[in-house]
Amino acid sequence: MKAIPFSTLFPAVALATALLSAPLSAKDPVPIEPRPAVIPQRSVSILQFGGKGDGKALNTEAFRAAIQACAKAGGGRVVVPPGTFRTGPIELASHVALIVEKGAIIQASDRFSDFGLPDPLPATQQEIDGYKKLLRPLISGTKLDDIAIAGEGIIDGAGSGWWAKSDKAAERAAAAAKAGESASTKPADSTSPKSEKPAPPEKPLYVPRPFLITLRDCARVHLQGVTLRNSPMFHFVPHHCHDVVVEDVTIFSPADAPNTDGIDPANSRDVLIRRCTIDTGDDNIAVKGGGVANEPTENVTVTDCKFLHGHGVSIGSETEAGVRNFLVQRCAFENTGTALRIKSDRTRGGVVENVLYRDITMKNVETAITIFLFYDDKKAAAHPELAPVTKQTPMVRNITFQKIVCHGTTRKAGELVGLPESPISDVVFDDVHIDGAAAPFTQQDIHNLRTANFDVQTVPAANALPATH
Repeated sequence: MKAIPFSTLFPAVALATALLSAPLSAKDPVPIEPRPAVIPQRSVSILQFGGKGDGKALNTEAFRAAIQACAKAGGGRVVVPPGTFRTGPIELASHVALIVEKGAIIQASDRFSDFGLPDPLPATQQEIDGYKKLLRPLISGTKLDDIAIAGEGIIDGAGSGWWAKSDKAAERAAAAAKAGESASTKPADSTSPKSEKPAPPEKPLYVPRPFLITLRDCARVHLQGVTLRNSPMFHFVPHHCHDVVVEDVTIFSPADAPNTDGIDPANSRDVLIRRCTIDTGDDNIAVKGGGVANEPTENVTVTDCKFLHGHGVSIGSETEAGVRNFLVQRCAFENTGTALRIKSDRTRGGVVENVLYRDITMKNVETAITIFLFYDDKKAAAHPELAPVTKQTPMVRNITFQKIVCHGTTRKAGELVGLPESPISDVVFDDVHIDGAAAPFTQQDIHNLRTANFDVQTVPAANALPATH
């Protein structure tokens, strides 16, 4: 089915009178309060273990010794005082909190070899790719209970060196080289034996990049107060974790820093993200449920947060294991890409259900709302064809948008694009207002779409950007 503007499906008069025939579903998620981490009050300083905050000394061993000493004593707090503490990978321990005081910076080493890559780098891309699984985050923990990272200090991933060698940087360099070659290549002089066509430029090598903080199979996690910045890739990834609280945290990377997601809960449950400010080069938050059967991401609340540059709050694109019971409320978006997004495709599978967005404000975003199920085959969305339903077919249902106001979109108001064989179902727009949109809201392959007090106002947009996802 071709995309159809909402203004065609629901004329203004109809929009004003198309009241919901039923209240919000009982399946809509409610705010959650995860169980808190329990940390003993005893404290040690990184300085007691040889730490030096001069920005030059490598403190990897000092962090290891301090955390292990604290853990052996039954847990406690490892305090990082003011100063710049350069370090390689840090491993956390159960019942231990890393306290980064105001004025303190935990600074990632700028040597690739400290994070699992050889120095010098291998000569071929295949050899480099062989080290992907060996990369270590700046801070990590596996199968831990009761852990925390807190304080008013900064954790800096020193990402610029990694970004310069990322796959996207390599692609840009190759494209620029190819364009330069095309511009500079002249027809060969047939009378000159020295005239030869230059060899095409090779794609530059790129290196995989580590995350800033990764936790796996951990329970009762608390991230509070700190600033996370300039991660080589994702900033904070709780994977297979439960009872996770992230509060009063600031996350920053430049708007053009590739793949620098803010917070990416993956196959985790009972996650609360509140009062955070996130300004990044990719998804501000991306809730993922990929690859692990029967381990969905569920019971996630995002509340009272501010999102600046970045790709907004997303579900997916990894959805194979499912995402359910997701609440986003009282949040503000300014200058982001798509503000609210669900993304998947025919290779991702899984069920995304029971999602509620309410009390949301947006200003100058690219697109307000997107549900798009052709993520890895965007061209197919223009001429969709029915495909067989398989285990990889995603399903999206019971999605509610309530009390949302958006002032200005540079691409379009929004879009809902399901699959012919798996339409998006049971979508509610209740008290949603979008003005200053560069293009109208469109939809295709939707079942049971209900609206109440929903309107979109478009404006001429000579400088509107082409739609992306």
